[in-house]
Amino acid sequence: MERKSGISLLDVIILILSIGVIAALLIPKTREKEAKEQEAQCRAKMELINKAMVDYFSTCGDVTLLNQSEEVDTSDTTKSVDKKSDEEAEEEAKPHLFTDDPELLKPYLPEGFDFTCPENGKEYILHARDSVFYSISCPNGHGQVIKGQFTWEEE
Repeated sequence: MERKSGISLLDVIILILSIGVIAALLIPKTREKEAKEQEAQCRAKMELINKAMVDYFSTCGDVTLLNQSEEVDTSDTTKSVDKKSDEEAEEEAKPHLFTDDPELLKPYLPEGFDFTCPENGKEYILHARDSVFYSISCPNGHGQVIKGQFTWEEE
């Protein structure tokens, strides 16, 4: 009996199975790498939003509300010898507040910045309660920024 030269069906099956095993080993590592890159991008975006939040806060009013332990002087200042201009008085009267409106933060962020997680495009959750508390959360669990503290730095 002479053997024919060429590729047999068994050779093709072994080749396909070998490629399948190699792919099964490489695909999870590739996906894990992509997930870590998306998480890093997400956290970098939340850091930018945090900086924008602080910049917005520092340019929008009176800082005295930050220190809740100080008593606010409510006496009449119109009788003071050093009268402040109407513009200065108005600036002092504005309370510093954080915002949960992304549109108000856009001037403090790079042009074209979007408030979505790179993983799936869900919008970040911004919460601003008053002049003391704010948080930025990723809807996909990549972390939070609470009053300027990054939760992923605790890990």
